[in-house]
Amino acid sequence: MQHNSRREVRGRVLPRSRRVTATLAAIGLSIAVAACGSSSSSSSPGSSVVASNASARTSATGGVATATAALKTYQAAPSRINITTPLKTAPPPGKTVVVLGTPQPQNVQIQQTVAQLAHLAHWNYSVASYDPANPATFDSAIETALTKHANYIVEAGIPVTPAILQQVEHAGAKLAVTAVYPIAVKPPVIVNASSDDSTQGNLMADYFVSDSNGKGNAVIEHVPGYAILDGFTNAFTARVKALCPGCTTTTTNVSLPQLAAGQLVPTVISALKRNPSANYVVFDDGPFATGITSALAAAGLSKIKVIGEAADSAGLAALRTGTEAAWTGYSSPYATLQVVDAMFRDAEGLPIPQAQEGAQQTQLLTKANVGSITEWNYPTDALQQFKALWKISGQ
Repeated sequence: MQHNSRREVRGRVLPRSRRVTATLAAIGLSIAVAACGSSSSSSSPGSSVVASNASARTSATGGVATATAALKTYQAAPSRINITTPLKTAPPPGKTVVVLGTPQPQNVQIQQTVAQLAHLAHWNYSVASYDPANPATFDSAIETALTKHANYIVEAGIPVTPAILQQVEHAGAKLAVTAVYPIAVKPPVIVNASSDDSTQGNLMADYFVSDSNGKGNAVIEHVPGYAILDGFTNAFTARVKALCPGCTTTTTNVSLPQLAAGQLVPTVISALKRNPSANYVVFDDGPFATGITSALAAAGLSKIKVIGEAADSAGLAALRTGTEAAWTGYSSPYATLQVVDAMFRDAEGLPIPQAQEGAQQTQLLTKANVGSITEWNYPTDALQQFKALWKISGQ
């Protein structure tokens, strides 16, 4: 298994001092060109500067308006699943599915959901555990799954090497993955469910631009070892760059060993201290923000707004108290329903609607609309809607 190397996220906006210097240099160049031009020109250096500043203000105002308008689509929670075609019959019984499991909370939810649905479909179910910070254990988990004669192996988040793909295909098994990037959906991979993280990145960028009125300075936490999260951070920075010339973003990468050692929040705090102009911190996964509120208070940074992707129960509680500002909704159980839907369709020889399986359901969550929920799982009756398509019943 390979983890992505540490890298800079595309589309980074120049730091404030460098951007001002670059702007001044550009203004100086335009003045020099105007001075050397035709004497018949009616334009003056002063009028060029005024026009340039007015254009920049108009661009910034337009970006804030665009971002604010885009947020309206995500104020309410989704009520319908995005798969509509039913199976021919109930899934054929007797298949074996193995989840590659970790202690990470969202992975645990995946394990629980697959176990429940395997029982309803009369499939065999088990877990092969591994440590995300130790690549050798991932290889061992694959071996364990294959020794269990898995028809389907479910994996979430970690990139899969060509050698492992070949090993799985040679054993006659199939991979149903969720939130893995990059990976081609071709044998032995049958689906990459909820793999499009860009929607959430764009949504949180719109909130950042709108809430800051086009003047935000954000430190983005990123764990490149989970390559799926690139989709969020890349989309966030690109959207901010496109909409907000007055905004700044910087990215702080955290390795998987640092994450496992509990060093993510201290690393983020250090990055914020190095950037005294920062007024937002952005997390690319809700559980990564555990402990951030108390850490900010201890560091004298309580005015920094916490926002990010995939709120967990602690993040939802923090929205209610107002100690955190905004999160997107993400449902691991829903993503798992997409994985299971693909496995059931494959078992019946039906085509898999890849675009729909890859899409993420989401919502913008703030103090204004979070309500009393402790988990974001929408549509609330998603399981019942899927079970109707699958022609299965029971709990």
